[in-house]
Amino acid sequence: MNIPGLLLNPLKNVSVSYAWYNKQNGIIKWRFMNPNNKEISFILLRGINYNNNVSDVYPFGNAFYPVYYENFGVEFALRPVPLKNTGIESNSPPLAVFENPDDTKFVAFLFTLAPGETYEMLEGGWNGIEPGGISTVTAHYISTGRFSIKFNTDQCSLYNSEANENYPCPENPLNVRSSLMSLRKIVKPLFNDNITPVNPDNLSLNQLIWYILEQL
Repeated sequence: MNIPGLLLNPLKNVSVSYAWYNKQNGIIKWRFMNPNNKEISFILLRGINYNNNVSDVYPFGNAFYPVYYENFGVEFALRPVPLKNTGIESNSPPLAVFENPDDTKFVAFLFTLAPGETYEMLEGGWNGIEPGGISTVTAHYISTGRFSIKFNTDQCSLYNSEANENYPCPENPLNVRSSLMSLRKIVKPLFNDNITPVNPDNLSLNQLIWYILEQL
């Protein structure tokens, strides 16, 4: 008998671990493995472990995604698709919009792994500190749509300060087409951006033409 809301074959948690790739430069290597016989999508939560005290646990990709999108060619996923291994130094997951059970939304990296797939990627910025509070949260695809994202520009200034760079921010609000992924537990982002679905009735003529073409 099937009972609504009951998962008869719940997916196992993704195996996640990290190791130093270049400790002198604060670069770590993340390794993910899907132990299931089904595809799985998820986000990575991790914080800062400093002197055995863990702080600032938030979704990977949430802090600096405007910089990634504008300057590093990181796109928003239109649908969850298993990640392709192009080499550890070039591997990078796409972004997506995630929705909490209370309808709040945030942007983060979307990880999707095929059955049995292993995926590795690098992350910098770990000079003198290490990750802590590491876990994954399974995400489920809802739909694909257009979103207006009013983000906190501190995300750009903080990245440039830490990296000693001067990367520009994208337009604000940021208007993107993205998959919407649901979470079954509330995840707190580092920044509380204002994310709203775009109503086609409010688009300009050129925007409306692009919107219609995207639906084809």
